[in-house]
Amino acid sequence: MFRIIRVLMILGLLAGTFLLFDKNSESITIYFFRDNGYDIPGYLAFIGFIMIGVIVGYIISLKTVFSYRSEISKLIKTNKEISDELDSLRNVAVGEELSFSKKD
Repeated sequence: MFRIIRVLMILGLLAGTFLLFDKNSESITIYFFRDNGYDIPGYLAFIGFIMIGVIVGYIISLKTVFSYRSEISKLIKTNKEISDELDSLRNVAVGEELSFSKKD
């Protein structure tokens, strides 16, 4: 049931996209740095600007991905240190004195 709905939604999206491209088939003049300009069909300009937006969004999101990776590596290191300390406390005999020291 969900496959049929998904296929119908995709077909509707494609039909809407082609209708949009048919309506925007007039040429658009795009000027780059005061030159004569380039005449391209409207749908190609639409696709081009969407592609540029996706690429810029991907590049911006890379900063977040790298910061999350560094945070994860710090947390893994801290987790390993705490786990080692817990293992050492488990191995202490009951009658022995415990000596706590600060790690700087």
